[in-house]
Amino acid sequence: MEYGREAAIGAVCGLRAFMGPALTAGAANGRKLNLRKTPLAWMATDNTAMWMVVLAAGELLADKLPFAPSRMKTPSLAMRFLSGATCALAISNGRKRHEKIMGAIVGGTAAVAAAFTGYQFRRHTKMPALARALIEDSVAVGVGNAVITHVCS
Repeated sequence: MEYGREAAIGAVCGLRAFMGPALTAGAANGRKLNLRKTPLAWMATDNTAMWMVVLAAGELLADKLPFAPSRMKTPSLAMRFLSGATCALAISNGRKRHEKIMGAIVGGTAAVAAAFTGYQFRRHTKMPALARALIEDSVAVGVGNAVITHVCS
């Protein structure tokens, strides 16, 4: 079984913890991603979709601030793992139970790997800090949109 899209949405969550949930909840709320009668049906509610967008926008802004907390701290990595696992589980809806579980594991693991990759990119790339952050934002938004578009088509 292939888990590329689960890994990709997990990677999005590793770069921006709330971007994956915002895109996933938006698709579910817009009825493009069917989560009805699943444990993740709450993602399709208006309130969830709205708050995920607010949190994602806040994260995009807060990430540019010099006092933003490190994504390498355990609570941040745990949040990114859970975010990636939840989004991967949501987009693997329709698969067999063991495939959904494996998709969630892949998504969570990809989130942690992408968090480390993004951290190293920001640390070692020789360009202004804002430019590095905006590149990372662009990758997260672009990949996230591509995954959701592919899943919902």
